[in-house]
Amino acid sequence: MKIQLKCCFTALFAMSLLSSLWANEVLPSPQEKIASTQVEPKSLRDELEVLKKQLNAIKSQLATPQPRLTYRHARIQLAQNQVNQAKQSRSAKASIPSTENTSGTTSAGIGESVPNTNVPVPGDKPAHLSQKDLYKLITEEAQYLPFDLDVPGQAFVSTGPYVGVPLQFSGSNLIVNSPSVNTDVQLLSIRQSIYKQLMAMGGEIFSEPFHSHLLLSGVVEVQAGAIDPSAAPHRSDIDVTNVSFDLFFIGPSRWLLGFVEFSYDNGLPETHFYRFANSRVYVNKAFVTIGDFTVTPWYGSFGQFYVPFGTFSTVMLSDTLPKLIGRTKARAIQLGYWGDGDNAFYGAAYIFRGDSYAGSASRINNGGLNFGYRFKSAVVSGNVGGGLISNIADSGGMQLGTGFAFAEQISHRVPAYNLRGIFNLGTHVDLIGEWIGAAKSFSPNDMSYNGQGAKPSAFDLELAYSFFILQDRPSSIGIGYGHSYEALALGVPLSRYSMAFNTSLWRNTLQSIEIRHDQNYAASDTGNGPVAAAIPPVTCTSAVCSTSGQGDNAIVLSFDYFF
Repeated sequence: MKIQLKCCFTALFAMSLLSSLWANEVLPSPQEKIASTQVEPKSLRDELEVLKKQLNAIKSQLATPQPRLTYRHARIQLAQNQVNQAKQSRSAKASIPSTENTSGTTSAGIGESVPNTNVPVPGDKPAHLSQKDLYKLITEEAQYLPFDLDVPGQAFVSTGPYVGVPLQFSGSNLIVNSPSVNTDVQLLSIRQSIYKQLMAMGGEIFSEPFHSHLLLSGVVEVQAGAIDPSAAPHRSDIDVTNVSFDLFFIGPSRWLLGFVEFSYDNGLPETHFYRFANSRVYVNKAFVTIGDFTVTPWYGSFGQFYVPFGTFSTVMLSDTLPKLIGRTKARAIQLGYWGDGDNAFYGAAYIFRGDSYAGSASRINNGGLNFGYRFKSAVVSGNVGGGLISNIADSGGMQLGTGFAFAEQISHRVPAYNLRGIFNLGTHVDLIGEWIGAAKSFSPNDMSYNGQGAKPSAFDLELAYSFFILQDRPSSIGIGYGHSYEALALGVPLSRYSMAFNTSLWRNTLQSIEIRHDQNYAASDTGNGPVAAAIPPVTCTSAVCSTSGQGDNAIVLSFDYFF
């Protein structure tokens, strides 16, 4: 009995103690324990899901290649290196002679390795670069990159060199009239050069497909000159002969680029002779190119551009006779190949709807081929090639000179061929040659020469020597000779003798002077354009139908500013 009472007393005491602890929240109550037991599995599952997500994020970060050192980080690292070197120098004064210079920074460093004192940047791997490499990165950023690579996903607008004109002229690059054809190849090559430079400097722009950039460039050209025609009074003039504004779109896709060129017209207005009231701005080129020379040599372009029929390179201020006859602008589709390296083949095929037509209606009826080979050796380098077009009547010279723009329906199409070559002998001597000619004669009713159907052709030959003046100013002097055949109706001379001196006194500028003598066709020669456009039929419809047979002399000075 005593044992039972003792057990009961003990049980009552224990229950009283537990109740007191539960009341004071020292121990959880049975209800709270049950509730806790019911909630715990859900909390564990939530925590497990969070851990899984964190683990997947870590795995993804480890699998993704980390970006290399960028230019902003290089500048930060360079500053930190200089600070750490100064600290190390001050701490070593007691045992090592001081190497500090008067500016308070250590004179050692340029060209020597430095300790790894990188500033940690999220997502970047530690980079071990010498002080010299850091300086090289920073200077190359300003020299080669017209945009900030540290802000992905945005479009940048910046200015850059005029397309086709080097920042600094030297040797064979001192060509006044940069070829206006193959602009798409020039742009693809510029982007390839930027990519290679980025890879050499540690950049990653082309591995990030969200960068887009707009590179603005252009040229302003002012000329002053005098001409002494054989059959007209002496004339002189000062004129703004060229203003072009280029927009080069890069990205955001690595396979796309775009180009738009705005130019201005300095010709006389159609209704009066107050030329300053003109100065109209028009779209000269506008096209899109698909391609990436870092991946494939194939590319395609569509839009408005000069088709690759001829190149028309020259060291003269005046246009070459082949250019006056054959340069053709069209709204075309082009497929091309540009081999990589110094020794490689290239080619292109294109189609477009020409303005002139031989059938009952205009349609896609014109096109051509362009091909060539560029080479480079220790002594001689150059570029040779050729091309053909199915109807030369669509060239600018034919449309405006012969008068096809007023009578586009012709009797038959006239194919034409082109042969060209540029040779660089060493670093000082350059040879340029080009020929364009019709494959057959025009109908006498469309373009005539001495009463017969004209078969126009022309060639240009030039020799240039490059040198430096004022120690480091690149310069060149060149002589040229051109000749045309049966091209009187186009308004071009029979032959042209020219000499030019070019120099670049300031960066991105070009100063030139040209002396030219044009020998006209004989006074007995005649020419005409499409007689169907004549009102009355005996009227001359071409730019020139007869000349004096004498010569014209001219001198021209030019100043070009490229930006």
